[in-house]
Amino acid sequence: MSIEQKIEGNIGKLFLADEIDLDKSPLVRENLKELMDKVKIVEVQLSKVKYIDSSGIAALVEGMQLAKSSSKEFYLTDVSNEVMKVIKLAHLDKFFQIKSATGKDALEGSSSQPVEQVEEAAEASENVDLNPSEENNQKEVEENKTQSDETQPSIKRDDDDGDKIKFKR
Repeated sequence: MSIEQKIEGNIGKLFLADEIDLDKSPLVRENLKELMDKVKIVEVQLSKVKYIDSSGIAALVEGMQLAKSSSKEFYLTDVSNEVMKVIKLAHLDKFFQIKSATGKDALEGSSSQPVEQVEEAAEASENVDLNPSEENNQKEVEENKTQSDETQPSIKRDDDDGDKIKFKR
């Protein structure tokens, strides 16, 4: 594994390559902490990473948490397919801020132009009442009661015939 740091103004870039596994993840943690002390924005470039295991992902998660606790920005950039598969498998693609993905395998190198990944911002629905009042709750209860029995399935026990259960649709 190779690690290279570059600082450009307030942006610290960490270039990782080859394999990030249990032996190498402490080095990733140390380099992330160093960069956090020096800059306001940290970008981890992952286009040349061929393999990453759970300890490598944990190092990236710790970097993200450290950035949040120090009010700094943390991004993953040029994420290789191999790393992206692991990130998606762990459902961390919503957790990390990913600037771009290469769309290529790490074995092929990073000669292609990165494809920008656009994240859709979650917006609140206009139809949701965030401050429900008792009056609105009462109306909902009444509306549910007024629905006819024909639209509401029900289960009734027929006590006359023993343990038979009747379903009404």
